[in-house]
Amino acid sequence: MKVLLTTDTVGGVWDHTVTLARELDAAGHEVLVAVIGEPRDERLAALPTGVQVVWRAYRLEWMQDAADDVRAAGEWLRALAEVWSADVVHLNQIAYASQGFAAPVLVAVHSDVLSWWAHVHGGEAPADDWGTYASWLRAGLRAADAIVTPTAYQGTLVARYYGVKPTRVIHNGIQFDAEEPRPREGGIVLSVGRLWDRGKGVDLLDDAAALLGADAAEIHVIGETVAPHGEAFGVRSVVAHGRVERAQVDEWMRRASVYVAPSRYEPFGLAPLEAALHGCALVLSDIGTFRELWDGCGEFFPTGDAAALALAIRRVCDDPARRERLARAARTRAARRYTAHRMASEYIDLYHQMIRTHVRRPPRAEAAA
Repeated sequence: MKVLLTTDTVGGVWDHTVTLARELDAAGHEVLVAVIGEPRDERLAALPTGVQVVWRAYRLEWMQDAADDVRAAGEWLRALAEVWSADVVHLNQIAYASQGFAAPVLVAVHSDVLSWWAHVHGGEAPADDWGTYASWLRAGLRAADAIVTPTAYQGTLVARYYGVKPTRVIHNGIQFDAEEPRPREGGIVLSVGRLWDRGKGVDLLDDAAALLGADAAEIHVIGETVAPHGEAFGVRSVVAHGRVERAQVDEWMRRASVYVAPSRYEPFGLAPLEAALHGCALVLSDIGTFRELWDGCGEFFPTGDAAALALAIRRVCDDPARRERLARAARTRAARRYTAHRMASEYIDLYHQMIRTHVRRPPRAEAAA
């Protein structure tokens, strides 16, 4: 089976794509990764040698002044799928699905602006600013042969904001290391995510760190501080390390004893999963996604409440038995439910179903040329 798999270079979609591409390649399928954006060499090195990669530096559908790039990227992907004779087109962005691919199209909804806006700002996204974007996504979702969300919670948001019911929930997964994490003392608290994205809630963690004071555990954050549109985020009380490479993230997770996910909005959250497998206890905002994935395995605090977050961090850091119990429960949950092999198997099963039931469209003249 030949799978055209799209990705971008801004967030966790890249790591998700690398994991899925590895599993598909190991299962004997051909994979062509089409990157929207310019990937760094060290990121390309993470892909198996058997996986082909092409890229174009287009703006993504949620970026400012993206109309020409969205159209051009969609046309490029449609032509690429036709020339490469893809059996399945797996889009990790939504708008391109309306381009009229000849092969069956799966859209994976990893995030969207309308649900992000509601969770971060507490209201509807302004139609003047986001109406065109919303129309692109509705058209893409309606054109898709299958729609996948990484959590059932995100599926309810897709139905609410775009009027389309997803086909299936496939939880994200990562490679599982069977080796037990080494013991740690509890001196480091870690969070990973785009610092400029208010949905990630790093500002809450910064406020909580100020409340905890100098005698608390070290709180470190990793992630981009400057948004693609130029907005920057500065910290006051946490230690910010900016963007680091994958190996450094893993090393920080091996050192940390507590991982904090203060998100206001999160369709899945790969970083808490990675931290759980590395042996961290999880402190999580009480949002629908985290309750679905980690109920009973983490210390929850009311979303948006910095004082409650500070108390939750102190409870876990000051109680070694509680911390160990939470860490073990999260790792067990992750190893049973959120593995790369399980994720890929579910995608492969869905690909086969799509191929069996798809009525192939004739190629467009410009795509065939």
